[in-house]
Amino acid sequence: MVTLKDVAKAAGTSPATVSRVLNGVGTVDEEMARRVLAASEQLNYQPNQAGRSLRTGMDSDYGPEFELRLQHNLETKRIIAKRAAAEIQATDIVILDSGSTVAQLVPYLPQGALMYTNSLALLQPMARRGLSIHLAPGLYVPEMAAVFGTETEEYFQKYKPSKYIFSSARVDVRTGLYNVSPFTLGVKKVVLGNATESILLVDHEKFCDAGLPGYAHLSSIDMLITDYVPAQFREAVMQTGVTLIELGTSEMGVG
Repeated sequence: MVTLKDVAKAAGTSPATVSRVLNGVGTVDEEMARRVLAASEQLNYQPNQAGRSLRTGMDSDYGPEFELRLQHNLETKRIIAKRAAAEIQATDIVILDSGSTVAQLVPYLPQGALMYTNSLALLQPMARRGLSIHLAPGLYVPEMAAVFGTETEEYFQKYKPSKYIFSSARVDVRTGLYNVSPFTLGVKKVVLGNATESILLVDHEKFCDAGLPGYAHLSSIDMLITDYVPAQFREAVMQTGVTLIELGTSEMGVG
């Protein structure tokens, strides 16, 4: 059975990009879309209609809902988050993003660090551990389990965190970091501009070469933590100069 990964390999892109092309999402450049469609036809790819219906039903203007994202590649996200937590010291001032990978940090966070977030999903798990966290004000977006908007951006503008730990919908090796919703993008841009060190957490499925509209180039990020960078994107990532931490098969528990 031909899979999305087979089509992605033949087209020289990521499974996520293939999915966007085949689902008619208009965020992929024409040349890449042609390559994907040609590969799909050549391999006679037949989509999983049940899976497609589930994804379509859960999508919104903000992308897949938080709970759906939270469960996808969950074990990988936990291991990436655990490695990221090792970068946090008790003396740090940390802003935590609203991404589903960042949410997996909670069991590994050190006591004592001063932490801020716009994610409501972090509050109860952190409280159960006796950790203190300050929640930004703003408009609650249920699909994201977080608050956003001008009020949120103004709140974060006041802080100069030593570390910003965040995720991104896609990492386009040509154009940089991509976010689905312009409304939720402002918070990332504000904190990235103020943080002493930015640490990006993404799994291998987030990498692509699709000409997406980026909000920050990968070279502006200090550290990238991932399970691995797919081979077709590795050279481009390395050329950005970002500190790359690939956890690899041994740390990911792959035999």
